[in-house]
Amino acid sequence: MIPSPLHWRTVCLLEVVSIQWIPLCPWTRTQQVSSSGSGFIISQNRIMTNAHVVANAIDIRVRPHGSPRRFAGKVRTYGPDVDLALVEIEDSVAEDFWATVADAPRVELAESLPALQETVRALGFPTGGRTLCITEGVVSRVDSIELTPPADTTLVIQIDAAINPGNSGGPVFDSRGYVAGVAFCKDVRSSTDNIGYVIPAEVVRTFLDRCGKARECYTLSPSVPYRWHKLENQSLRAAHKVPHEISGVLLTSVAPFLEGALKVSDVLMKIDGRTISDDGQIELRGHELIQHRYLLRNKGIGDKTTFTVFRDGQKVECPPVELKDLPPVCPRWPDVDYLPEYVILGALALVPLAQGHHWYKECPAELKATIDRWNKRWPGDRDGRDQLVLLVTVFAHELTFGYHRGWRVVESYNGTRITSLRHVRDLWHETREQVTEALSAASAEAAEESPSSPISASPTKSKSSGIFIRLGLQSDDDIVLDAAAAMEAEAGVLRTHAIERASWIKGDQKK
Repeated sequence: MIPSPLHWRTVCLLEVVSIQWIPLCPWTRTQQVSSSGSGFIISQNRIMTNAHVVANAIDIRVRPHGSPRRFAGKVRTYGPDVDLALVEIEDSVAEDFWATVADAPRVELAESLPALQETVRALGFPTGGRTLCITEGVVSRVDSIELTPPADTTLVIQIDAAINPGNSGGPVFDSRGYVAGVAFCKDVRSSTDNIGYVIPAEVVRTFLDRCGKARECYTLSPSVPYRWHKLENQSLRAAHKVPHEISGVLLTSVAPFLEGALKVSDVLMKIDGRTISDDGQIELRGHELIQHRYLLRNKGIGDKTTFTVFRDGQKVECPPVELKDLPPVCPRWPDVDYLPEYVILGALALVPLAQGHHWYKECPAELKATIDRWNKRWPGDRDGRDQLVLLVTVFAHELTFGYHRGWRVVESYNGTRITSLRHVRDLWHETREQVTEALSAASAEAAEESPSSPISASPTKSKSSGIFIRLGLQSDDDIVLDAAAAMEAEAGVLRTHAIERASWIKGDQKK
C-alpha cells in the first residue's frame, strides 16, 4: 500500500521566523531570519518535525497540503539530542485548523525498520516550489552516524530519494503506507550523490515517550555512562588476560554512579543480553551491525539496563542499573541546558564556557582542548566546579589598555579558585562593597582634616582605593585591574555597547 492523497493532507509546510542569542554577546540577539521546513500530523493534535526546523522560533506558520491558509503554531516540545520537535496550533485558530484537516487520517509509525532495497517515499516542501513534493527511492542502508556535535551518535535510515532543504521534518513512508521515519538531512559533500538520512520510527517513538504529558516537558536521552576502547588488538587482549572466545570492549572510565556495577578494566560483553563485538558493534537484525551505544541512547532516563562483563577471569552479570543524563561541565544546547548568562566586570565580558564556543574560528586550539578534556570528567569529579568561566571579550577602554587576552578560561579571582559564573559575580560584588567602604572612609577622613573644602564622597570619581582585582587565566599571565577604576569603567562600557544590565544569571529576575 502506498500513501494515498488523504495521507498527503497530513503533511504541512512550516514557515518559521527565528532569532537566537549570540554566545559571544549573550546580552543581545541576532537579526530575525526566515526559513521553512516540513512537518506532519500525528496523534493528539500534534505536528512532528525536526528540532532544527523550529530552533529559536519566534513565529511559526503552518499550512496543510491543499490549504491556502496559514495557521499560527508554537513549539510544544523540543528535543535537540535526537533532532525532533512537536508543534501545536495556537488556541485562537486551532478549531479552524483541525476542521481544515478533518478528512486527513492520522499517520501511523512503522513497528519495524524497513528492509534494505525497500521502496520509500519522502513527502515535504523542499526548495523549488511551494506545493507538496514527493520523491521515491529505496532504503540503501541502516547505520549509525555522528550527528552535529554536541548531539551523539544516532540510528539512521539512509535512502537515495531526494532530500533537499525544506524536506526536513517531513514523513518518509514505507511500502506499506506507514511512516518509516522523519527526513532530516542529506550528505552535502561534493564526493557523494543521493545520500539522504531519515530518523527511524523507533527513535521517533522513544522521543514521544520522553515528552511526558505536560507541555514543554522533555527528558533528554540518557548518557553512555562509560568510555571504552576496542578490543581488536591482540597485545591489549593479552595484557588484560581476555580469552579468545570472549568478545566485547574494554572499559577505560566509568561514571561514579555505576561504581559497584561496572569497573575500569572490565570487558563489557553484553547489554540486556545482546552480545557486543570487539569493535563495539551489535547485531541489529540479520547480518546488519550497529554501534552498541544506540542501545543506551534509545532508552529513557531511569530505564533498567543489565550489563554483562568479563572480570577477573569470570563472566559477571551486573545488577540492573538506571540510566541517567550526565551533563558535561561545558553545556551543550542553548535554551535547553544553558541560558544566556554573562557578567560584565569593569571592561571585561565573562560567560560560561559552552561546547558551542568550540566552533568559532576565534577559539584557540588550547581552549578547544580544554573543552574536550573537561567534558571527559564525570559529574562529581570536577573539583567542585559547576561551570568553567570564559573571558570572551576585552572591551576597548583605558582600563584594559595593553590587555588583549580574550578567549581564556578564568581560573581564579584574587587567588580564590572560581567554581561558576555566579561565584565570580559574588566575588566582584564583595569587592565593590569593599571599594565603596574604603573610599567613603577616605572621604570622611579628608573632610575631617579639611572641613572648609570637603572632598566628594562619590567612590566612582576617586582615582584608586588601593584595592585591586587579579584574574588568574589558564596558561596565561594574570589580568590586574584597579577595582575603583573598574567600577567607573563598567557604567561607560554598558552605555557604549548598549548593554541593558551588568549581568544576568539563571534565577535573576528579568526587568
